[in-house]
Amino acid sequence: MASFKRIVQKTWLAVFLVMSVVFIVTYFKDDRDKISRILDADLRLLGMAAIAQAAYFLATIMTWQKALLYATGKTVALRESLSQILMVNFGKYIPGKVWGMAARGKRLAEAGYNLEEITRASYLEQILLLLTGFALGFLAAALVYASPLYALGFALAVAGIVLFRYDDKIINKIAHVIPPVSKLLRFFEVRLGSLEVLKLSAGYLLVWLLLACAFMFVCTSVISVELTFANGLVFVLSLTAGFLAGFLALFAPGGAGVREGVGAALLTSIVTLEEAVLLMLLFRVWVVVAELLAGALVFLLPASRETPGESNIGR
Repeated sequence: MASFKRIVQKTWLAVFLVMSVVFIVTYFKDDRDKISRILDADLRLLGMAAIAQAAYFLATIMTWQKALLYATGKTVALRESLSQILMVNFGKYIPGKVWGMAARGKRLAEAGYNLEEITRASYLEQILLLLTGFALGFLAAALVYASPLYALGFALAVAGIVLFRYDDKIINKIAHVIPPVSKLLRFFEVRLGSLEVLKLSAGYLLVWLLLACAFMFVCTSVISVELTFANGLVFVLSLTAGFLAGFLALFAPGGAGVREGVGAALLTSIVTLEEAVLLMLLFRVWVVVAELLAGALVFLLPASRETPGESNIGR
């Protein structure tokens, strides 16, 4: 049964990749203007995008190491952390969005982590990643559109981050009110101090900002857009809203179509709709290539001699 599931997952992933390639080739076919824009891309800006993308991977690795440490008291080495991050990233291309985390969980289990520790660390990562993404996106929207509604969204996201400091107390109260779910809820009970919540939130906020910088530099390398603070906010809003919408669309592998649609719609305030679609598709290709290169790096880096699960970073 397990092998059948694996075959189905791999088949779906192969079909999705083939369909994506066909769509992209068809989109650019015989369109010399789009092709020439890409070929004439500003290499200096692409270089800055590559630096931002590399920094994004490094920030993601280090923040995941911290989340794992705070949730379990143990962590893993840099090479293994990169491998685990890529498992989650590649797993998103299979509908349901859980297969990447399941593969990472299996890897952690082999390293000596139990189910409760794995669940707690993944829960900590995903919740704070989402909350910081919403906080940044709503803040950008509030500044771009000067709307109190978006300011309220920002305040609620920040409140969610602050309340995470009391996650264990909230979980205990819910378990007391609904005893039948108490055993399940213990998997999500994370005891963090204010400083730990602040460090993790800052880490994931940096992750979002670095990815937004990579997006902005890739876009401006092919489309003439002035790099102003106002335009930068639009890029941040488009990136965060697109990625969050794609993440929440469980039916769409890697948020395909959803991410591009939402992101392109928001970009139209500074570029044409045709340019916005081009930029979103181009960044999709950029991200996939970056992930493949990072995957190749995993094989090139020497395996750590560190004992699996041993902590190598401090609180």
